[in-house]
Amino acid sequence: MITNEQAAKMFEQPTIEAIPTDMKRIIIPAYGFAGGKDTKREEWGADGPFMEDVKGLEFHNPKDNGNQVLKARDGVLICYDAPGRKEKIDSYLEAHPNTFKTATYVNDFIDYMKKEVVNQGGKADLWDSDVNFAAGLVGAPAKEDIVPGKTFTGAKKKEAVQAVLLPEGAVFEGAVGQPQTADKGGAYLIKDSAGMRMIQKEEFAKAYSITKVPNTRNRQRDITD
Repeated sequence: MITNEQAAKMFEQPTIEAIPTDMKRIIIPAYGFAGGKDTKREEWGADGPFMEDVKGLEFHNPKDNGNQVLKARDGVLICYDAPGRKEKIDSYLEAHPNTFKTATYVNDFIDYMKKEVVNQGGKADLWDSDVNFAAGLVGAPAKEDIVPGKTFTGAKKKEAVQAVLLPEGAVFEGAVGQPQTADKGGAYLIKDSAGMRMIQKEEFAKAYSITKVPNTRNRQRDITD
């Protein structure tokens, strides 16, 4: 397993640099539900990452074999946009107006998302963030207009990120108790103002454009242990 400390050292060496493309994310404000459990979630502050105590709902992301924590206070669900996805989501929410009333209903919705909306070859890709992140996307509504059940799409701002390519099967420690695994073809470990996280190679190719690659002599080795 690549620990957070080892990952941080990887970014002290020459790394790949990239910027977000205009690929849109679908944002599903999903907070306010009852029945959340006391747990911890990694957050990124002025002094780096820390574990915050939250009340929320933990769910599994099959794509990177990692766990996510949807915060009951201000959590949002995110998936990449694709033809028909937002329409399916909005149709479900219209038919199930109580989706964000309880953790049980939210979990039912997450199961639906995994099976019917974001299932890619049997490995769904769905993760969490919060209203602050969502409000910072290009095309997002005003923060006060981001309310549960009112979905929208937005693209990340053109903030440069550092990236390191990891081989298939590599495991990144990530948040406490929430490691991520590189899927088929490998994955990128990326670092920006939001912290360090893993993104699968296929999704990285859609969501980021590489602007700089270290020269061959100084290029980082893949981490294989």
